[in-house]
Amino acid sequence: MRAAILLAGMLMAGTAMAADTSGETAKPTDCAGDAPVALLLCRDASLATAAEKLDSALRTLSDEAGKAGEEAVAAGQRAWVQRRDAACPVAEADLADAKKGKDRAACLTRQMAERTKALELELAARRAPVADEPLTVSASAPQRPAPASPPGQARPGAAKRSADLPALTGRWAKADPATRTPIDDCRTSYLEITGDGGFSLHDPRIAAFPLEGPLAPGEGDVADGLSFGGEEGLPEGVLRLDAAETPRLDRLFLTLDPPAFGATFVRCR
Repeated sequence: MRAAILLAGMLMAGTAMAADTSGETAKPTDCAGDAPVALLLCRDASLATAAEKLDSALRTLSDEAGKAGEEAVAAGQRAWVQRRDAACPVAEADLADAKKGKDRAACLTRQMAERTKALELELAARRAPVADEPLTVSASAPQRPAPASPPGQARPGAAKRSADLPALTGRWAKADPATRTPIDDCRTSYLEITGDGGFSLHDPRIAAFPLEGPLAPGEGDVADGLSFGGEEGLPEGVLRLDAAETPRLDRLFLTLDPPAFGATFVRCR
């Protein structure tokens, strides 16, 4: 199982590599007949170097996660490959055009460097005690109550912004649902949603994490509860945004099943 996960990780990174049955060694393979991405890797030395660094970071994180977390790491890598291929598509025709080939290689190199950095940060987070990380969370104060209405007049509702999917973009810290006080930092334990719909949930204390994948929203409205997941390694879940009058006061409610998980989040600084 371990060897299969590591080999899948190398192939998912886009390298034309092969591992032996122990998963301990890897060597370049013949490029003939490979996919366009792998062929481009064989031809571009800088891209191949970036892929090797990514493979090394993926292998180290998988080892650190152990048996309980290796599938989550592999699922996160598969989801990243989908985002990479969408951002940097490589066709056979691109390989015959020097300029297009160079552009595609540069795009893939950037994607791999960003992914490598993310994996290295995740590894550092798993190795560092939570207590050693600084707390950098804003909007920790509870929302102010609405002013009282004059006698005989209905009390106006709280002024809130319209809630839509882009409003979820950013990094969120777990918080006390009643007081909005953060109970986790934003470096080792956090929920992050990117502008392209990427979803990642990190907590080094939970074996099933990190969970990563495309948000791929399903049914529902983000203000009422948006269902998502169920494929590409991301479990089914529901996100609900309580959009306040300003973004810094927003609250985000998340439930997952499985793993059974539920939490309230506030925005990180």
